[in-house]
Amino acid sequence: MHMARLITELNKCLPKDGYLIADGGFAAHWSGLLFDTKKAGRGFIPDRGLASIGYGLPGAIGVQLAKPVGLTGDSGFNMVLGELETARHMSLGITVVVVNNAASGYVKALQHLMYGAGNYQSSDLEETNYASVAEAMGCHGVRVEKPEDLQSALMAAFAETNRPSIVDVCVTRDPARMLPAVDNRTVVVKKGDRVA
Repeated sequence: MHMARLITELNKCLPKDGYLIADGGFAAHWSGLLFDTKKAGRGFIPDRGLASIGYGLPGAIGVQLAKPVGLTGDSGFNMVLGELETARHMSLGITVVVVNNAASGYVKALQHLMYGAGNYQSSDLEETNYASVAEAMGCHGVRVEKPEDLQSALMAAFAETNRPSIVDVCVTRDPARMLPAVDNRTVVVKKGDRVA
């Protein structure tokens, strides 16, 4: 699945008064480009100023009274997985969408652009089914591998009101397709070029 499809489905499914809390990395990059707020105010809360990852789940807990949706990558989610127990213990009906590309995707995509296919260092993650992890922790979990299953998975997660939901979305593993085309880092640079 492509990240653009994931953000499109979030645009369709998130209620007007919902909040999208976007972790650093691809979560903030793609949602910043494609997510549409439906009313004035702070319906989109990215952690871009610090350029950090690991903010999606605790950020969603922080604004839990507003019924947020956290969007995080698998690498960032791994950093704060223990906070899922906190959210379950507090009976928070938050939804966290995990962008699962089995990598620190931003890092891998940039390595792909700079050094070429197959030249990756410390960017791959073990394939993990975060829906199964969530279920093992007493939360609602669903894994989405096909785009046509995404909307129903999101709606089922939004319906959970007394426990956290993890929607584990398998996105492309191809580092050549991870960055948006409008990202200036996707420009092919030839000797003598100056790219801003």
